[in-house]
Amino acid sequence: MARSKVKNLLLLKQIHSAVSQIKKGKLDKALETLDKAETSARQSKSTDALYYILFTRGGILYSAKEYDQALEAYEKALEAGSDLLKTDPENADYQHYMGTTLSNTGNLLKKKSEIDKADEYYSQARKIYFDLIKKDPQNAVYQSYAGENLNNYGELLMESGSLEKACEILREAIEVYEKLYKEKPDNLGYQAELSVALSQLGGCLKHQVPEESGAAKEKLEKALELQESLLDQQPENEKVKEAIALTEERLKGL
Repeated sequence: MARSKVKNLLLLKQIHSAVSQIKKGKLDKALETLDKAETSARQSKSTDALYYILFTRGGILYSAKEYDQALEAYEKALEAGSDLLKTDPENADYQHYMGTTLSNTGNLLKKKSEIDKADEYYSQARKIYFDLIKKDPQNAVYQSYAGENLNNYGELLMESGSLEKACEILREAIEVYEKLYKEKPDNLGYQAELSVALSQLGGCLKHQVPEESGAAKEKLEKALELQESLLDQQPENEKVKEAIALTEERLKGL
């Protein structure tokens, strides 16, 4: 028992050290510390800590554009998360972590053009967040992560030509972000994500059937209004400028 406790204390110290190194921008050092922490977690059979370590490593590697290594870390995290849910399937925190990991893995697979696998992971994350929101409909964290996953999922489906399904997913994203934006209209992140979903849905409707051109124009004009408002508040934001250019391109011909 004492030996196990020492291992857990060491593990806790290693995790805290890695987090501190990440905050200081010392990502290589953080990865080294996480390697040591993973060894400690496996030795002490601390699955929840192991999950956190693998998920954090995946995030660092993703930000460093080491996509293959990030994917490997996330896939290991999914294994640990599945074990956690087997022992405690109703644990909302575990479900949330799994939803996030599935969504991030979908993003990586999308970058690698593994469309079918990305679709599978986005779909699983969608279900997890749907269930979480159903149980806790006022939880803004769940809604925000769900909306981000839906936006990315919708984009994947549009790129793969699955327009009917894409429009369905993007309508769900809009519903999520409209609620968040209504409750916190000063939140620029919600405003940006809502504009993305509206612009994507407008583009989706434009290419689906000619009869939807009026609805497409309405969504795109609303997206452009939100994006121009964002640019007024953040005039140097290049991502907003790119979003405006894309929405204006989608509006052509309507």
